[in-house]
Amino acid sequence: MLRLLLTPLFLFAFWSLVSGQDDIYVEGSGESANRDEALMAAKRDAIEKGIGTILLSQTEVENFMVKRDMVITKTIGAVKKYEILSESKSSDGLVQIKIKAQLSKTAMRDDLGAFHILIESMDKPRVMVIINENNIGSEEPSNQSAENSVLKFLKDPYEFELVDANVAADIRSSKAKMAELAGDVKAAIALGQQYGAEVLITGNAVSRKAEEVSKNLGGMISVQADVTLKAINCTTGRIIGSASDHAAKVHVSPVTAGNQAIEKAASKTAGKLLDAIIKDWQGQLNNGTPINVTVNGVSVFKLKNAVINSIKGLAGVSAVKERNWNGQSSILVIDVQYKGNTDGFCSKVDGFKFKGGEGSLSVTAVNGQDVTLAASAK
Repeated sequence: MLRLLLTPLFLFAFWSLVSGQDDIYVEGSGESANRDEALMAAKRDAIEKGIGTILLSQTEVENFMVKRDMVITKTIGAVKKYEILSESKSSDGLVQIKIKAQLSKTAMRDDLGAFHILIESMDKPRVMVIINENNIGSEEPSNQSAENSVLKFLKDPYEFELVDANVAADIRSSKAKMAELAGDVKAAIALGQQYGAEVLITGNAVSRKAEEVSKNLGGMISVQADVTLKAINCTTGRIIGSASDHAAKVHVSPVTAGNQAIEKAASKTAGKLLDAIIKDWQGQLNNGTPINVTVNGVSVFKLKNAVINSIKGLAGVSAVKERNWNGQSSILVIDVQYKGNTDGFCSKVDGFKFKGGEGSLSVTAVNGQDVTLAASAK
C-alpha cells in the first residue's frame, strides 16, 4: 500500500522537475499610452528575449505540413504567468511596466521553428530597408538609426535575408530616388526589384525636442520620435501593410536622445509590420502568387477555352479567372494564381501544346507580374 501511495507522488515530483526544465524566467519592459498595451508590450519584450536563449534544430518537412497554416509570430501564448516588478509613468505620461515572465521554451521553439520553415519555403525572400530620417532637424543621408534598428530586429532572431545596407546608403544619397520612394509605389517596386528584393520596407523617421518637458529635467533634454513604415511586396506589386509608433528618450545630448528615440520607435514599428509580412507570405504559399496574363492570338471561343483549360491544368496553378476576351482584337486577359514565381510559371507555359494538337502557347514578354503569351492554333 505504501508503494502504491508513493508512486503517484514520485511521478508528480518527476513531472514537476521535467516541466520546470522547460520553463525560463525573463524580465520584460513595455511602454504605451495605456496600461493594457504597456503590459502586452512587456510580454512581447520578454518573448523576444526568451527566443534568444533557444537553439533551433532542423525541422523535418512533415512538421511544415502541420504548421504551415499557423500565424507564425512572437506568441504571447508562451507566457505561462508573470509578476509585475514595477509600474510607473514617464515624463511624457506613458505607462511603463516591467514584468518577470515564466516562458515555455517548447512553445517558443515551435513557433520560431515554424517561422524559419516559412522563410525556407518561400526561398528565403530578401528584404531591403530604406528609411528617410530627420533627427532634430537634420536630414543627412548618413542618418540611419531607424534603418539599423529595423535591420537588427529582422536579423536577430528571425534571420531574414537582407539586402546590403550599403545599397540603401547609396539610394539615400540620391534625392531623386528618395523622392520616387516617397511618392510612387511603382517606382519603389522597380527599385526593389533592381536590387533583388522581394520585400521593400520604407518610410520616415522624425524626432523633435519636447521643449516643455525638458524644462523640468534639470539640464537633460527630452526628445520624441515618430516612425511610419510600409512594407511593399516587390513580387506581387502590392502594399503588404503599414505601421507607425512613437517613443521618447532623455539625454544630455539632444542628438543622442533623438537617435535613441528613433531606434526604439523603429523597432516597435517593425514588430507591427512583421505580422503583416508573415500573413502575406502565408497567403502566397497557400494560395499562390497573382500573375496577370494577356494572351494574344485568341480569335475564337474554342481556342479561348483551350487556353484557359490548359493553364488551369499546369502544375502549381491554383486558380484561373477570366477577366476579358475580345475575339475581334484576339486578346484574352486572365488572372492566374501560381504557387511559385513568375519565372517558374513562364517556364511551364512556354511551348506548352494543347491537348489534341490544337495549338500551343509561347511567352513573348514578362514585366514583373505581367506576362504576355501568344497562342497559335492549328
